[in-house]
Amino acid sequence: MVTPVSSNGHHLPVQQRQMDLKADVSSVVVTELSPKTDYSLTIYAVYPGLIGDSATVRVKTTSLPQVSNFRVIEEGLFSLRLGWTSPLGKLDGFKIFIPRSNRPGFIYEHLLPGDISSHVIDSLEEDKKYTVSIYAVYPEGPSKPVSVVGKTLKLVPVHQFVVQNATTDTIQARWASVKGATGYRLTWASTEGHIENINLGDMFNFYMIQGLHAGSEYTVTINPIFGDTEGPITTAKVKTLESSSVQTLKVSAVSTSTAVVSWNSVPGATGYRLAWGPTPEFVGRDRSRQLALNSSTTQYQLKNVAHDTEYVLTLYVLFGSAVGPGITATFRTSPLGYVSNFKVTSYTSTTIDVAWSPIVGATEYKLSWKTDFLFTIKPQVQYLDRSVLFHRIEDLNPQSTYTITICAVYGNSEGPEISLSQLTVSDSDPIQAVREVKVVDIGVNSFTLSWKKAPGASGYKISWIPFLGGDEKSHVVSAGSTSYTIRNLQESSAFKIQVSSMVGSREGSAVLVTARTLDLPKVEGFAALNTTDNSTVLNWTRVAGASGYRLSWRHISVLETKTEILGPGFTYFKISDLLYGRTYIFTIRPLYGEVEGPISTVYQRICETLFKWFYQKTEIHFRFLLMSP
Repeated sequence: MVTPVSSNGHHLPVQQRQMDLKADVSSVVVTELSPKTDYSLTIYAVYPGLIGDSATVRVKTTSLPQVSNFRVIEEGLFSLRLGWTSPLGKLDGFKIFIPRSNRPGFIYEHLLPGDISSHVIDSLEEDKKYTVSIYAVYPEGPSKPVSVVGKTLKLVPVHQFVVQNATTDTIQARWASVKGATGYRLTWASTEGHIENINLGDMFNFYMIQGLHAGSEYTVTINPIFGDTEGPITTAKVKTLESSSVQTLKVSAVSTSTAVVSWNSVPGATGYRLAWGPTPEFVGRDRSRQLALNSSTTQYQLKNVAHDTEYVLTLYVLFGSAVGPGITATFRTSPLGYVSNFKVTSYTSTTIDVAWSPIVGATEYKLSWKTDFLFTIKPQVQYLDRSVLFHRIEDLNPQSTYTITICAVYGNSEGPEISLSQLTVSDSDPIQAVREVKVVDIGVNSFTLSWKKAPGASGYKISWIPFLGGDEKSHVVSAGSTSYTIRNLQESSAFKIQVSSMVGSREGSAVLVTARTLDLPKVEGFAALNTTDNSTVLNWTRVAGASGYRLSWRHISVLETKTEILGPGFTYFKISDLLYGRTYIFTIRPLYGEVEGPISTVYQRICETLFKWFYQKTEIHFRFLLMSP
C-alpha cells in the first residue's frame, strides 16, 4: 500500500493506492509519486484465503531535478546569450525570466521547449547587470529555479589603433579586437577631401589600405559596429612616402664567383629583400636564391655565384609585412680564370720554353704536355706556384710535335684549359715566333689583331676557336701583313686566338691571346611618360641595327606577362587597360634577327599626373568663363 502523508503526519487515504505483486518478487520501483512528499509504504504477505503480517516504512521523495550549468555564453551590447544543461527525465520545457531594473515588479519571462539548451535575451540596456533565472517544467510541476548574473557590454571605442608601414600608395592599419563587436568601419580621407571607407567583419584586426597618392597626408578613423549601432570613433593621421622604391641599384667588383650589390636607402623601410638567379639563357648554371636584409644595409656581397653566368637580381623594399616595389639589374660573372697570353717563347730540339700572364685568384698552375706521336703515353704534369709565369720543358724528342696545356687552379677546382702545339727541331735554326701579338680593336662581331714581323717568315697563320669549345677556323696571310680582322663572330663570346709564323709548309710556335666580343647594344632612354589613371606611353631611343623590339609588361605582384613585338621604326608605344594605383614592370629588348639584345627595365605606378589634373581643371574653368554672360 502506497499512502501519502501530510505535513502534520496524517495519512491521506483518498490518495492511497495499492500494488499487487507476485510471490517471487522481492523488490519493486514505485513510480508516479509527487516530488518532495512523505509516503508510508506498507507490504503484506498474502496466503490463500488469508492476509499475513505487514511491514511499514516511511520515505520522502526528493525535489524535481534543477537545470545545471546555467551560464552566460556571450555578452552583447543589448543582449545576453545564456546556456544550460538539461536535467534527466521527462520535461515539458523551461521557463526563463528576468526582472527589469528600470521597471520594478515587471518580470520578463519566456517559456521554451524542452529540447533546447540556449537562449538570447535581447532589447536590454548597455552596460547593466541583470539577474536571470530558469527552471525546468515537468508534468509533475516546476523545479527550483537557478540564477546567473550577466552584464551587457559598454559601447567602447577601438583601442590600440595603429597606422604604420606607409609606402607611396599603401598604409597598414592595426587594432585590438573589441569584445562583442559584430564588425568595424574603417574610413580614410585625404587633405583634398577624397573619402573612402570599408566595412569589415568581426574577425578583422588588420587591413592594408591601397591606391593612395604618394607624399599625401591621410586621416584614418575606425569605429566598432554592434549590429545596427556604431561605436565611438578612433582617429589616426599618417603620410604616405614620397618614394618607396630604390632609385639606384648598382653591381660592382664582379669576379668569377662574387659581386658587390649596392643601393640607396629608402626612408621608412623596415628592411629589404634581395633575390638573384640566372637569366633564362643560363638556367641550370646556378639556383635562384633570396635573403632578407635589415633597413640599415645598403650593400651586400654575393658569394659562390657561378662563373661566366648572367644573373638578374631584384631588390624589394619591405614595410613590415608589406612588400614594396622592386628594382632589377643584371650582371655577368667573369669566366673561371682562364690563363691568358700562353705562348712559346723559344724551343730547341729537346726543350720548349712557355710563358703566360698572371691570373687573379689562382692558387697555382697546372702544366701538362705530351707528344702527338705517342698517343698511349699519359701526359706529363707539373704543378707550379702562382708566382711562376715561365717554365722550360726539357728532355723532349727532336722533330716531335708536342701538345702543351695549361690551366689555373683555384683551390680544389681547375679552370678551363688552353692548349698549343710546338714542333721540336734537330738543327740550331728554328722558325722565329711572332712577336708582340695584340688585340687592337674589339667589336660586337669582330677582333682586329696586330703583330711584328718574324725574320724569314713566308706568311702568318691566324686561327681562332670559341673559348668554351667549337669549330676551329684559320686563315693564312702574306709575309708583309702585320694585322688581320676576324669577322662574323658570336657577340658576347670569348675566343682563343693563335698567331704563328710560316716558313713554306712549316709552322712555327703559336702565340696565344684571348679576347671577348662586345655585348649587343641595349635600348637607351627607356621611360614611361604621359601616364594616366589607366594607361602609360613608353618611349625609347632607336637602336641602330636593330630589326625590332620585344616589349613586355606585367603587374609587379603577378607573374603573367604580356608581350608586343614591334618593328624597328617604333620609338614609343601606348599601353592601356592598366589598373589605377598599381605598379607595373615594363621591359624592352632590341631584336637582331633571331637574337635578342640586353634587357632594359622601368617601373611605373599608374596614376594621373598632377600636371594633367591641373590642366583639366583649368580647361573646365576656362570653358565656364566663356559660357558665362
